[in-house]
Amino acid sequence: MRRVALVMAAAMVLGTGLATSASPAFAKEKKIESCKKDKNLDDNIQAAFVPFFLGATAAERGAAVQDGDKIIPFIDESNKAAQAAGQSSSATATYPVSIDATCDGKKAATFEYDLALNVPKPVTAVPSTGIGLNFAGDAALVKGKWLITALTICDLIGQNPATPTIGQRCQDAALG
Repeated sequence: MRRVALVMAAAMVLGTGLATSASPAFAKEKKIESCKKDKNLDDNIQAAFVPFFLGATAAERGAAVQDGDKIIPFIDESNKAAQAAGQSSSATATYPVSIDATCDGKKAATFEYDLALNVPKPVTAVPSTGIGLNFAGDAALVKGKWLITALTICDLIGQNPATPTIGQRCQDAALG
């Protein structure tokens, strides 16, 4: 009887830490079928946009961008220019906020956004407000996942006073 009790107790203790196919550890990320069916459009667009701002490398930032590989050199160049101008540091981040998205068809959305600047890293909560910008961007639904368009990123780069000429070159590369 004692062995049975020990085995049952061990199974209960170990079972609480084990991941099963029904547990969240094995849950598949639900693919979004269409823009109009996306019940969390604003949040999902923001979640797609955040890696561009928080990625440690240009490649990580570009992974969140549709055709991001075309503009990685410009992402890297603009990041270095922004750091040289004192606009960013390893201790703080820029973060997209106030996303307001609307569908432009089954696989596309347009959104307006603001930016919160100098958010301490690591970012543990979404900032409640930005600095009052009224930027616009586009996102594309690719294989069930939102990606920010390369032209949106290039436009953002071009809006930065420290990187205005990089924005046009970025757009040329994105369109080429």
